[in-house]
Amino acid sequence: MNQVALLTPILVLTLWTFIIFLIMAFGRVTSMKNPQDAAHTKDIQGTMPAWVERTSDNYNHLFEQPVAFYAVTLSIALINNFDSFMVQLAWAFVILRIIHSLVQLTINIVLVRFLLFASGWLIIAYMAYSQLFG
Repeated sequence: MNQVALLTPILVLTLWTFIIFLIMAFGRVTSMKNPQDAAHTKDIQGTMPAWVERTSDNYNHLFEQPVAFYAVTLSIALINNFDSFMVQLAWAFVILRIIHSLVQLTINIVLVRFLLFASGWLIIAYMAYSQLFG
């Protein structure tokens, strides 16, 4: 199978992260009078509109769990031992992360976010396990 098929979900999630960055940057720039106030993120906590803080939190979340996804997916692509099911799992992870972002940016129900988060970890764990022991 073509490695591009497995790497495309990584590129899509990277672009999604950039979109979240743009939303966060717009929110921060339009909400601050003095950009220097953001010299330390802790100094602006609680001073931004809720949607800006949720977007900032989500941006940070996109550099947590997805890093493991990137590492596992790149490793599998390098090993070049995967089938269409592995590509489907990679896309499922990306879709879950996008939904997680949308939930966090809108209704922000923590239990829903947690279920999406946990589902993502199950996918990453399966992807890694299948390469080691499959």
